[in-house]
Amino acid sequence: LFVRWQSIVERKTYAGWIDISESTRDIMRNSTARRCHETPQFTANPSAALNLGLAPGGIIQVWVWDDCFRAHKVDRGQVGIEPLGPNQGKYNGHYRKIKDSSQRYIERFGIPYGSW
Repeated sequence: LFVRWQSIVERKTYAGWIDISESTRDIMRNSTARRCHETPQFTANPSAALNLGLAPGGIIQVWVWDDCFRAHKVDRGQVGIEPLGPNQGKYNGHYRKIKDSSQRYIERFGIPYGSW
């Protein structure tokens, strides 16, 4: 899966590929193929769900939901800095302004590298 995002608080843009493992794909396939054994009266989920958590430092975490709608953290990766910057080099590398309240929080507590 190719992912590209801007970290407004870091003033960096990240981009790269994260592999979705076969075991993750199995959970997704099974989530739509069968009913949850805990609630058999309900039909199987009509679609699989995959969520990406994007964190400072280019960290990506992947969660999927099983057939009983329970979230599982299944993969983790790290991507590099996008050399073109925000908007693929358009707008002279300008990032959006950080909200004043967010800036005060960052100044007080810093950016939570490694918390993920």
